[in-house]
Amino acid sequence: LDMKPLRQLQAHNTYALKCLFSPDSKLLATTSADHTVKVWSVPALKQEHTFSGHQRWVWDCAFSSDSNFLVTGSSDNTARSWNLTLGDTICHFNGHHKAVISVALCDTTA
Repeated sequence: LDMKPLRQLQAHNTYALKCLFSPDSKLLATTSADHTVKVWSVPALKQEHTFSGHQRWVWDCAFSSDSNFLVTGSSDNTARSWNLTLGDTICHFNGHHKAVISVALCDTTA
């Protein structure tokens, strides 16, 4: 079986740690050891945002159910929420004693 990538993306200058499609499949988020999160439009893979608020590796991310917000976790012991429409930090969650290596977001109503 000879498999080849359909597209290739040079997203970061160092390790990419996570790639995640948004629930509406219009965005792709990448997290990295370069302390940034990048958000790309799909299918063009045009870079829409670079979020650089973290001070260490960004391990994980999660989209809101409407694909308008992103939550990230980092080795800098913080989590952040980002507004993807404005391209800004909404909230900075401090107080963790160790790296935030996993995040989840449940914002749907039953």
